[in-house]
Amino acid sequence: MTRPEQIATGLGELIGAEVRITGMASVGAQRATFFIDILDGTSTTPAVAQVSASVLGSVPTSAEAAMLRLAEQVGVPVPDVIAVSDDLPGVGAPALVVSRIDGRTVPRHILRGLPDEAAGESLARQCGEAFARLHTIGEAQAPASLPRLSHTAYVDDLEAKLDALDDVRPAVRAGLAWLRANPLPEAPITLVHADFRNGNMIVDDNGLAAVLDWELAQVTDPMQDLAWMCLRTWRFGNDTKPVGGFGSVAALRSGYEAAGGSWRDDAIHWWSVARCAWWAIGLAGQAAAFTSGLTDAIMLAASGRRVPELEYDLLRLIADGPTN
Repeated sequence: MTRPEQIATGLGELIGAEVRITGMASVGAQRATFFIDILDGTSTTPAVAQVSASVLGSVPTSAEAAMLRLAEQVGVPVPDVIAVSDDLPGVGAPALVVSRIDGRTVPRHILRGLPDEAAGESLARQCGEAFARLHTIGEAQAPASLPRLSHTAYVDDLEAKLDALDDVRPAVRAGLAWLRANPLPEAPITLVHADFRNGNMIVDDNGLAAVLDWELAQVTDPMQDLAWMCLRTWRFGNDTKPVGGFGSVAALRSGYEAAGGSWRDDAIHWWSVARCAWWAIGLAGQAAAFTSGLTDAIMLAASGRRVPELEYDLLRLIADGPTN
């Protein structure tokens, strides 16, 4: 594992100033996030550096920086890009340095910090507005390195990932069969964040302050984003509030449509099934990496314990949806 001193030196070379690591925000499966101070003469600039553990399963860091700039141009709240590298000097891993924005990022802290129900509804509307603005970025504007996925291609990819696991997972198989039996008409595709939910945003006393972690972005049906935000797994026990555990679907839709978005109920339900299956497969894959000896990360081992939750949600979604 790369030492913090090496990372600080590499970041300093990238930015052209002395860098001091002041703390570690998180160590995830794909990347580590550090709080840093950029020291330039007499001034100190607080920032955040994300250093990827792997380039597998994520978009190039340069493309992520390009998306942040595009999102800022259309009015999505995001951090400013300070520096980016697909090969951090002395480390050999992708890195992204952005401005530090004050606020809450831990999901339960976000939920506890909302003073009342009205604040939660306001936050849900702000999320809807941010989604609508993001979805004005069409295929032609999105970075060329991002995957372009039709509904059929998405299910094909899920099936290939499931086949690669040494695990039958009949509930997930049923989900994929339902997706194929209930096809959606293809719709105009846009830039999709694909992981905007409670836990990947900064919330302050005024509401949504920034949308974080763009490494899973793709170009596909924009309804995927809305479905992902509303999955039960991101409510953190507050199931009466479908949007991140803090707001209603009506508030999310109100913000989305007020900012020019076009809401499609059938597509949101389809994508709820698809993303639930995707997350179940992803968690099972993380657990398999641990049990096969590819990693000793205990957080990946723990992921396997959550797969039955997703299978339960998946079967409930299938039962509630249309049948052909």
